[in-house]
Amino acid sequence: MNKLHLISFTLLALSPVAFSQTVNTSETTQIEASTGPVTVTSHQPSTLPNASDYAVQISDLDTNGDGRLSRREIPATHALTFEFRLVDRNHDGYITASELANWK
Repeated sequence: MNKLHLISFTLLALSPVAFSQTVNTSETTQIEASTGPVTVTSHQPSTLPNASDYAVQISDLDTNGDGRLSRREIPATHALTFEFRLVDRNHDGYITASELANWK
């Protein structure tokens, strides 16, 4: 067996040992790596900062009164601005009340 195969086999055999101990808690994960313990902490806020964007109605943003939303009617920082193509299911350039209801 050549040296490359031997090294590859050895690394493959030892890799489960390097990351074998994982302890999960509510927001913290500890991993025992080959270089020592690693702690990863994550936090999700209890409420999204833009949660009110997801409660919007057509009438809240429909500035021209046509009963649907175009890109121009949605504020630049609103969640719909970033998800317009996803919400506009038929890709006609407008979001209807039905499309908006499916987004929530």
